[in-house]
Amino acid sequence: MPFDTPTLPTLIARTDADLVGTTDQVLRRSDQIVLGRVHAGATHELHGRLAFVAKQILPDECEEEMLVRYAKLRLSVPRREAVAATGPIGVVGQVGAVIDKGQVLQYADGRRYVVKAPVTLTAAQATVAVNAVEPGVAGNIAAGATLELVSPVLGIAPSATVLAPGITGGTEQESIEALRQRVIRSFRIVPDGGNADDYETWALEVPGITRAWCRRRYMGPGTVGVFVMRDDDPDPIPGQPSLDAVRDHIEAERPVTAELYVLAPRPKPLHFQIRLSPDTTTTRAAVEKSLRDLIKREGDLGVTVLRTHLAEAISQSPGENDHELIAPAANVTLAPNEIPTFGSVTWL
Repeated sequence: MPFDTPTLPTLIARTDADLVGTTDQVLRRSDQIVLGRVHAGATHELHGRLAFVAKQILPDECEEEMLVRYAKLRLSVPRREAVAATGPIGVVGQVGAVIDKGQVLQYADGRRYVVKAPVTLTAAQATVAVNAVEPGVAGNIAAGATLELVSPVLGIAPSATVLAPGITGGTEQESIEALRQRVIRSFRIVPDGGNADDYETWALEVPGITRAWCRRRYMGPGTVGVFVMRDDDPDPIPGQPSLDAVRDHIEAERPVTAELYVLAPRPKPLHFQIRLSPDTTTTRAAVEKSLRDLIKREGDLGVTVLRTHLAEAISQSPGENDHELIAPAANVTLAPNEIPTFGSVTWL
């Protein structure tokens, strides 16, 4: 039977009743009201403290400080810290010129990048690896951007160009709710020496990885396929550097058994044709948001996207009164390595 924490007015009423019940008559100059409120206030604070402590016992409702302590005790990789973006740049200069480790380059908006290792030019152009100074997604920058040396380097041109695939991999610190889900998962799924759940757990320990799936015998007997996603990135489909990081981490944790393949799901864009009523800009935006949320919520690997769920998401959009979903005309069945993504909407 649950315990209902009494409110302050309830405690005051109880205290007043107790004080009155201890005497045959009410004194004209009694301090009963003052005593009742002081006692009730102190008791109410104690009840509140006990309620707070009760929430800290389990990780589903505990505060951030306690959750971080749980993570340190339960997880081999506690709260994942922010990761700085890294990538190649192309510098131009004289043969024999040296750009030292620690040289700083700056983008037009103030973002700064530091050279990872010294490079000596053996030709007019050389590739140099850099890291973002500040960790997080803000350090990501597309190929083709121009960086400027903060301090001149003898024999090196002041401008450098970001090379493909860009400066990528910047990841924010793990959100508290994402950490909460990992801690709760550690209670529900017990490590079992390398079963499918263990592979998914190991993949989720890598910074930036938000979802993972393990497929037995993916390339035949003796093989394991692990698919991963980075939902917090602008492009949730991970690139090769992220796949390599997941593979390296799993290889260090797993038993020496099956051959491992770490893969990115193949996106399956869903294109919609909708006749909407009322057909306004606000309603269109609400419908699109509902569809995106549904695809993210139910977009599992190799799932069948149910047309009825799509129609339900549209119907629940704020402002929608009626609609006709023309396309897709039926359930969308995905291949085992595909994941649904939002493609486009054609308003009819």
